[in-house]
Amino acid sequence: MFKELPKSRPFFVLLITFFSFQLFLAGQQSSSDSYFIRFDSEESKIVHVEANLTLEDDTLRMSDYGPMPERWPDYVKNLEVRDDEGQVRAVEKKEAKWIIANAEPGAYIQLSYDLHIDHEEINWPGGIDGVAFVRTWGIMLSGRSLFVVNGSDKEDIKVQVELPDAYQFSAPWNGVAGIPNTFVVKNHLQLQESLLFAGTHKEIIMPRGDFKLKFVLGGEEILAKEKEYVDTAEKVLDYYIQLMGGNPLPTPGNNLSTAMVIINQSESTDGEVIGNHLSMFINPKGDMQNQMIGWFMFAHEFYHLWNGKTLRFQDSETDWFKEGVTSYYTLKALNQVGMVNEEVSKMIMNNLFYQRYVNDSAYGKLAPAKAASGFDKDNHWGLVYGGGFFAGVCMDMQIRKNTENKTSLDDVMRKLYLDFGGKDALIDQNTLIRYANKQGNTNFKTFIETYIEGTAAMPLQEYFPHAGMQVNLAEEQLQLSHIPEKTELQHQIWEGFLGKN
Repeated sequence: MFKELPKSRPFFVLLITFFSFQLFLAGQQSSSDSYFIRFDSEESKIVHVEANLTLEDDTLRMSDYGPMPERWPDYVKNLEVRDDEGQVRAVEKKEAKWIIANAEPGAYIQLSYDLHIDHEEINWPGGIDGVAFVRTWGIMLSGRSLFVVNGSDKEDIKVQVELPDAYQFSAPWNGVAGIPNTFVVKNHLQLQESLLFAGTHKEIIMPRGDFKLKFVLGGEEILAKEKEYVDTAEKVLDYYIQLMGGNPLPTPGNNLSTAMVIINQSESTDGEVIGNHLSMFINPKGDMQNQMIGWFMFAHEFYHLWNGKTLRFQDSETDWFKEGVTSYYTLKALNQVGMVNEEVSKMIMNNLFYQRYVNDSAYGKLAPAKAASGFDKDNHWGLVYGGGFFAGVCMDMQIRKNTENKTSLDDVMRKLYLDFGGKDALIDQNTLIRYANKQGNTNFKTFIETYIEGTAAMPLQEYFPHAGMQVNLAEEQLQLSHIPEKTELQHQIWEGFLGKN
């Protein structure tokens, strides 16, 4: 535990740390903001933060993102502001912000505060979503929970970290050459939409050209399975790169060069996405179902770097594609890397997607395209994820049948990647139809109008036979069985369904 580390440091080490920080901050008054983060070797649940900020206005604030962002400031204690002459300035807390008295734009301040990591003492709605926590192997933070900022136009923000002995720090930011644990962060969004870990965890970097996956493993039981986790992650990464034809691409002016995945040992399975990064809880000793949920979560959220970050959509009417088709490719990826087989895939389709689809409270009454209205997709998970999953299946099989398996939904994804990846343009429903039509030599307009923009049930009994599969929907169960004497084309389509590019 943190408390078991050395509780004192030689004076000259503290002196060097102090002067290196002063040099680090030197000259920042006229340029970018700077932060210094110190993890306390005597108290694991307190993180001390100092900052040099140039004011844009009189307001200090935290992130607007998360399940209840108004709670973030509740964990900030001992906040103090000094001016450029070192005099303490009056600060008044109003709701979830701090107002600096008589502040002037362009003025320079020194900010200090303590972050108390007591977040897990209360329940948070909507998952963990950036909540900080402490484990025996270290501290997990999000930029949301850690940083107090001013203004909105800051760029090239400097961050330096001081750690207890034996600890390391993992962040998705660019490091400063020659200065350990020192980083430059492009803007406030990347500062606050980041995951951070300080501890005795293991960090593995998987480079792929101009993109890298930073894999962080925490907990003895997780580390015991390091090879299994790393091998699976690398295979999923390579499958997606091959599928799409390249690495994730950022929009102009943004950065998508690093994605960080943190896997912490836990009794239960859970997960969250912050920016381009994923935090997961996995029980390494859990049953196969829990293990599968964890890996499905990882592969699903990871594919969003392409279908959701590289390919961006105009509105929530296309969430069936962003979420449902992502789930389809998640299943394909897990098949190709050997995490699931055909029988497990059938179980996942029935238990996870079909059951939630037909039992959605708005099944037959609300169109999947309307089910995520207001980006409230979780209320109709079955329609958005399940309906979108089976729409992807039907479209893929129809394209493969029409082209004798020469093209597929894979080609639609690759073409969208080529035309939209790294650009500001957004994808709408008509664009999806147009691209699918071109690759499949067909017209999906009626299909979309009937099953996505309409409320009719997905016609699985019409499309699965293209892959030589008989469909039985008795008692609201999806049961698939191979028909005898499949044609070669049907066999190829089924292999394509299982993920073969």
